[in-house]
Amino acid sequence: MDNHTWTTSIGLLRDLKSSDADGWQRFVHLYTPLIYAWCRKANLQEADSADVCQEVLRDVSRGIEKLKYSQPDHSFRGWLWTITRAAIARHYRKSASSPAAFGGTDANHRLAEVPDWIDDEVAPESTSAEAEVIRRAAELIEGDFAEKTWQAFWLSAVEELPAQEISERLGMTKNAIRQARFRVLTRLKEFVGFD
Repeated sequence: MDNHTWTTSIGLLRDLKSSDADGWQRFVHLYTPLIYAWCRKANLQEADSADVCQEVLRDVSRGIEKLKYSQPDHSFRGWLWTITRAAIARHYRKSASSPAAFGGTDANHRLAEVPDWIDDEVAPESTSAEAEVIRRAAELIEGDFAEKTWQAFWLSAVEELPAQEISERLGMTKNAIRQARFRVLTRLKEFVGFD
C-alpha cells in the first residue's frame, strides 16, 4: 500500500455534494490530518493550523458543488491542496497586517514569511499524514468484512507476511488470502480513493 495517487471516490464526492452528514463526517475524519500536516509544513503554529483547517473545511463545503474533473490529471487531493494553499496564504497576509509580534518588527516579519513552496500547484509530500488517512479509512471499513477476511488483508497488505505463514495461521488457501486482500483494497479505493 505504498506509492499511490490520490483521487477520491465518486461515492464520497457524491455524499459531500449532497450534504450527506455521514459523508461530511467521513471526510472530516479522513482528511483533517492531511490538511493539518500541510499547515504545519507551512510553519503555522498548532493553534493557527487548527484555525486554517476549519477554514479549509468551510471552503470545501462551499465549493464542493463546483468541483469538476475537466482534465485527466485533476484530482480531489490537488483541489484540496489549492483550497488549503489559499487559506494558508490568507493567514500569512492577515498576520503581516496585524500589530507587531512580541519581539518587534523582525519577529513579525519572520512570522509573516510565506514559505517558497506554498505557490506550488502540487501538494507537498506528507507520508505520515497520508498513511493516517488510509489508517482511518481502514478503521472505518473494517466492520464491512468478516474477521478472517480482514485478518488476511491486514497480515498480507499491512504486516506483509508471506502467504504461506498467513495460510497456516488462518487456515486459508493462498488464493483465498489474495481474494481477501483484493476485496478490502478495492473497498478502500472506493471509500477514500487512491490508486
